[in-house]
Amino acid sequence: MDFNHGPWPEYIMRSFFIAGSSSATSESPFYGFWNRFLNSLFPFDTSFEVQPQYHPSSTSRDAYDFVVTLTIFIHSTPVFIVQVKPPSDFRFPSKRAGADIQLRERFLDSSPDLKIPVLHAVSAFGTKLAFYKYNKATRITEPAKIQSHPEFTTETAPPEWWCWDLLDAQGAAKFQEVVDDVKAMCSNLSIEDLGHA
Repeated sequence: MDFNHGPWPEYIMRSFFIAGSSSATSESPFYGFWNRFLNSLFPFDTSFEVQPQYHPSSTSRDAYDFVVTLTIFIHSTPVFIVQVKPPSDFRFPSKRAGADIQLRERFLDSSPDLKIPVLHAVSAFGTKLAFYKYNKATRITEPAKIQSHPEFTTETAPPEWWCWDLLDAQGAAKFQEVVDDVKAMCSNLSIEDLGHA
């Protein structure tokens, strides 16, 4: 396979291909790719730090089920969240609904430490991406939460939300646009904002 004609550098395309070739149905093969990919966008020799975070899942009855997100920090302040799920889960409405709930919980938990006006997040099932954002001033999260009906089965996280693909030109451009916005907001942070005055 030719890795030189994708929207990302050759080593990133190759890394994702290896993760996508795994027969595993868990998220774990994709963590290495996403960790490498995010560190290429937020280099370790800058103020950014990519941290895996493990949270007990509130949407699962399995005591050993943990949600793993990769959160980018700058001086202990969360600035970007990526949630990774295996592509095999995408077809199940309950898995998408669980991913939606988990990301909204991350916004809630991150809000007390937020120093930038908007916290961006991405939910990824393989290469399928849904883009989220939380506005600190208004406390509004996009996309708007779809409430479940008390009697009828409700699609609370429709597949159309994951309409972007990381490996095509449009999806890559959208992801880069979010990364650029995160960096622009962080460039406006002062030492006082970060609590190091």
